[in-house]
Amino acid sequence: MVEAKQQKESSNWWWFDRLSISNNNQKRSAWLQSTLSELDEKTKAMLKLIEEDADSFAQRAEMYYKKRPELMCMVEDFYRTHRSLAERYDQFKSESGTRLLAPWASPLSVTTKLTKCRPEKLMSLSSMDKSYDSYSETYGTEELEEESDVEDPEPEEVVLYDKEAAKEEVSSGDDGNSRIMKLMEEIERLKEENNTQKEQLMQKDEEKRDVIRQLSLAMDLLREENVELRKRVVKESVKRQDHFEVNKLEVFWRRLFRN
Repeated sequence: MVEAKQQKESSNWWWFDRLSISNNNQKRSAWLQSTLSELDEKTKAMLKLIEEDADSFAQRAEMYYKKRPELMCMVEDFYRTHRSLAERYDQFKSESGTRLLAPWASPLSVTTKLTKCRPEKLMSLSSMDKSYDSYSETYGTEELEEESDVEDPEPEEVVLYDKEAAKEEVSSGDDGNSRIMKLMEEIERLKEENNTQKEQLMQKDEEKRDVIRQLSLAMDLLREENVELRKRVVKESVKRQDHFEVNKLEVFWRRLFRN
C-alpha cells in the first residue's frame, strides 16, 4: 500500500507542485484565485475517479464503466472551461492596443451541452462568471491595463503591425476592386461593340432586301416586255404572211385576164 501511494504521488508530482507555485505567486486577483480554486477541485475530482482502487479486476471494470460517463462530463467541462479561458486570453491580447476588454461570454453558450451530465457544473461556471464580473467592477480598467502592459511589453509594435497589416489588406482590396472595375468596363465595352455589330448587320440585311426587291421588280418588268414583244412579233408575221398571199392572188388574176 505504501509503494502504491508513493507511485501515485510520483505520477501526480505536477499536482503537488502547484502548491509551491502558488506560494511563489502571493499577489493574485480575486477572480484568478476563484478560477484556480475551481480548477483544483475539478482536477482533484478527475484524479479521484481515475485512481480509485478496487479489490479485483472485475470490480475495476465495473467501476470504470460506472464512472466513465461522469469522467467524460468532467473532461468535457474541463475542456470547455480551458478553451473559454484561452479564447478570452487571445481576445484580450488582440485588443491590447485599444486596452478594451470585451464582455465575458455567457455561460449558457459554454455549458449548453453539459445539462445532461451534472447541474453542479452549470453552477460552477456561472459562479466563475460572477466572480470575474465582481473583479472587473472592484479593480476597474486601470489595473487591467497594468496587467496587460506586463503581459504584453511591446503593444506599440503590435499596433504598428496591425496598422501595416490593415494597410496591406486595404491595398489588396483596392487592387481587387480595381481589377473588378476594369473587367466590368471591358464587359460593357464588348457588349456595346456587339450591339453595334448587330445593328450594322441588320442594316446590311435590310439593304440587301431592298436590292433584291428592286431586282425582282426589274425582272417582272422585263418578263412583261418580253411577252409584249412576242405578241407583236406574232402579229407582224401574220400580217406579212397575209399581205404576201394577197399579192400572189393579184398577180395570178392579172396574168389570167391578160391571156
